[in-house]
Amino acid sequence: MIAASVGATPPAAMPPAATRPDDGRDPLDVTADAMPDSAATVAQAYAKRAALVMLAMQSEQQTLQARLDRLKADFNASQEERSEMLREMNALRDMAVEQAKKDDEILKKFIAMI
Repeated sequence: MIAASVGATPPAAMPPAATRPDDGRDPLDVTADAMPDSAATVAQAYAKRAALVMLAMQSEQQTLQARLDRLKADFNASQEERSEMLREMNALRDMAVEQAKKDDEILKKFIAMI
């Protein structure tokens, strides 16, 4: 018996087996507080664990979002550079077409003089 080894009550002072509830457990120490609520303790442990997991997931999401933002910024920069190069090429092509027209005009005038 646990209560007898602790020294709370001697075995002779315990009520007879007929008057005790026979649930297979020894009686609790009369000076002890209520048993700790193991369900609440387990719930608190799970809540702490869930909070830590959520914090880790949030941190991972922030890291992934930072990488995604960096990829977006790199893509936008490369697209801006590409569009600027295309604008320059279009301007140069337009200048070349205008120059070709002017050259044709000069050639026609030169041929007309001959």
